[in-house]
Amino acid sequence: MIQIVGRQSSHYTRLVRLFAHELGLAYELVPIHALLSDDPAVFAGNPALKLPALRDGDAVVWGSGNACRWLARRAGAEAGVAWPEDARSPLAMNAHELVAHAMAVQVEVVFHEFVAKRPPDAASHKRRASLMNTLAWLDAQLATVRAELPAARLRWLEAALFCLLEHLPFRNPVDMRPWPRLRAFVAEWGARPSALATPYVFDPPPAAA
Repeated sequence: MIQIVGRQSSHYTRLVRLFAHELGLAYELVPIHALLSDDPAVFAGNPALKLPALRDGDAVVWGSGNACRWLARRAGAEAGVAWPEDARSPLAMNAHELVAHAMAVQVEVVFHEFVAKRPPDAASHKRRASLMNTLAWLDAQLATVRAELPAARLRWLEAALFCLLEHLPFRNPVDMRPWPRLRAFVAEWGARPSALATPYVFDPPPAAA
């Protein structure tokens, strides 16, 4: 069976899990408990010490983008997914760039502000301002961006954006009231069976030996 190596609390892991559900592929989630480990074996051999990873028999791929593509190929549905490179207009291309950026910034914010509990500094201020600016832009442009995306049942930008937006209240409380279009999008996408099957939770600790 396909294994997704990651965490139920990770928006990158959830993106891969969403794809598996949307594509009708069964999988086993293998939780990473030692998130701060410096042993690549914990991260399915990834020397960058990052999650998620995907195992399928002898094949191992690292990163959510590679994992989503592998799943689509496995399901024979790669051509039926709207990928970032399928964006044709500058607006849609920029939207993909910003969603990918915001997902990465969210990790930095959570680690620095909530895990390491570092005091605010110029870098953390810019990081949070970058995230807020990105969300405001996406809210303003969302309808036009979605209209310019290729017609497909599964579109990477929408799946990734949903994972990001639901991760905000889970790990990085952000007041979403200024962005009604993003809130409506979350409600729309949140009704999909794939979203209902993959809620954010913290993985329980491993059983004592």
